[in-house]
Amino acid sequence: MDELLRFCPTYFCAVNFLHFIIIQMKIQLKQLILGVMLSGVCGTVFSQTNSEKVLRLSLKEAQDYAVLHNKTVWNAGLSASEAQKRTWEVISAGLPQVHASVDYQNMLGFKMNFAGMNIPLEPQSNVQTTVTQLLFSASYWVGIQMSKIGEQMSETARLQAELDVKHQTQSAYHAILIAQEHKKILEQNLENMRALAQTTENMVRIGVVEQTDADRLKVQVSTMMLGMKTVERNIELAHNLLRFHLGVEAGTEIVPTQTADELMITKDVGEMLFMNFDPNANYHVQLLNGQVDLAVKQVTLERAAALPAVAAFYNYTHKITTRTFDMAPGNVIGLQVNVPIFASGQRHVRTQQAKIGLEKAKNNRDLLTDQLLMQEKQLRFNLKNAMESLELQKETIGVSQRVFESVSQKYQHGTASSIDVTIASTELLQAQTNYVHAMMQLFLAQSEWEKLLNNF
Repeated sequence: MDELLRFCPTYFCAVNFLHFIIIQMKIQLKQLILGVMLSGVCGTVFSQTNSEKVLRLSLKEAQDYAVLHNKTVWNAGLSASEAQKRTWEVISAGLPQVHASVDYQNMLGFKMNFAGMNIPLEPQSNVQTTVTQLLFSASYWVGIQMSKIGEQMSETARLQAELDVKHQTQSAYHAILIAQEHKKILEQNLENMRALAQTTENMVRIGVVEQTDADRLKVQVSTMMLGMKTVERNIELAHNLLRFHLGVEAGTEIVPTQTADELMITKDVGEMLFMNFDPNANYHVQLLNGQVDLAVKQVTLERAAALPAVAAFYNYTHKITTRTFDMAPGNVIGLQVNVPIFASGQRHVRTQQAKIGLEKAKNNRDLLTDQLLMQEKQLRFNLKNAMESLELQKETIGVSQRVFESVSQKYQHGTASSIDVTIASTELLQAQTNYVHAMMQLFLAQSEWEKLLNNF
């Protein structure tokens, strides 16, 4: 039986498509496993009741749900909040600083000889309060600017994380719909082939056809049943992948409320081809623009290191216990100026290094922009080609369906052989498989194009 399946043309039709689906699922599954290893995703989004949770989601609802519950997006949001706190940490360094201290001193009976007199130094205890205020520091102001740039980059990274999760959720959602579509095709063909096989068995009993013809059709039925089981496993794999992106428990049932055909109607793919692409709107380019801005500020920071820094201070001392001979004042106010004079060329070299870093950051940004512009052309081509291929496969299905129906009728009237039926069935299944494959290619091209445009 295995040998017959291996050499059956219909078997190759089903396996080719299933192989494509499995490759797509494995790629996504690697991302899932990597995400679990890195982030340790093991929590739950909601508690389990007596019955399993059921989520009925459209594609848009699934993407919105993933943005709210995916832990990768959570971490990106936490990083953005952390960057805001870091900015306030830098700002607070230039605001008034107040410190208090308490000290106690005991000279252990020591006497100071002054003008021929031995003056005992009694124990002393003080409470000191010091207030400092930074008046001028070029490095401080540059540091604030750099911190704000980092805050903006963290927000951009959060938006990029949301975009990635939406893209991954859409891919998993599409994979479920495509696998379900392929299952429908197999079910329809399996039903037709079973009916034809039963008719052939009846014809064998009355001696109209040979047993070989019936056996050949049985092989076709077994092949389709094998393909059906494989597709069902792939559907479950796609559901698991979608559960991961949504951040829900493994036992949660997810029911897509849209079909593949509905998604095709929802978005005008032809109109998408006329959308303009602005590289500066791409989040990756924005992040590299932030790197350039940081590199510019780094150059300014190194130059600012040669400027003086001025700070004011006030010191108040309250004497709890004091000596007889005590000339220390209780209030002191003053200024402190730090002036860099000579560093043996160290500051100059560090400035040159910062300038080199700036040139590298600009080159990386320009390189990414060039890559995105080339990617734009390729994705436009892929989208247009996938759209044309889908239209062609629609026409091919109609022709193959008419051929199969004609051959089936001829077979029942004895004017066609079982081999003719097998060939016609193989061609029909191949045409249907090609259509589903073209639909998947269109979904992939559309998803990649929308990701490039930040258009989810």
